[in-house]
Amino acid sequence: MSFYRDTIRVAKRKHKCDICHGVIDISDQYHDKAGINYDNEFFSSKECMVCQPVITEFLQSPQSDEGYCDEYIQEWWIDEKCYDCKHRYLPCKPDKNCFPPFEQCIERTKYGTCRAGDTCDEMTHYCRCEKFEKAD
Repeated sequence: MSFYRDTIRVAKRKHKCDICHGVIDISDQYHDKAGINYDNEFFSSKECMVCQPVITEFLQSPQSDEGYCDEYIQEWWIDEKCYDCKHRYLPCKPDKNCFPPFEQCIERTKYGTCRAGDTCDEMTHYCRCEKFEKAD
């Protein structure tokens, strides 16, 4: 036996999105989902409207073979989106390891960030980063 339900509801009280862990405020629309998963176990979740396009994109990827959860989507986002984001690298701060002259450093990107530095890890929601901008 299997079933799946996806109902759009209007919140009568505050909820927490099971994907991004953000707040679903009173009067916000959200997806109330329930069903049987791949292991024949019942599941239910409340998901904010902002997460729906992220879920849709994730489900079109090869990583979605076993369905989705917050951890799967976060790992996918970091692997697929962060590497294409122009904010991936931290601001360039010249130090003794930089190649002189500073303006010609091969590690400096056109956005003024440094490829040799650590990557951006400022996920503004658990499963996505609101700062994402595809690099040129």
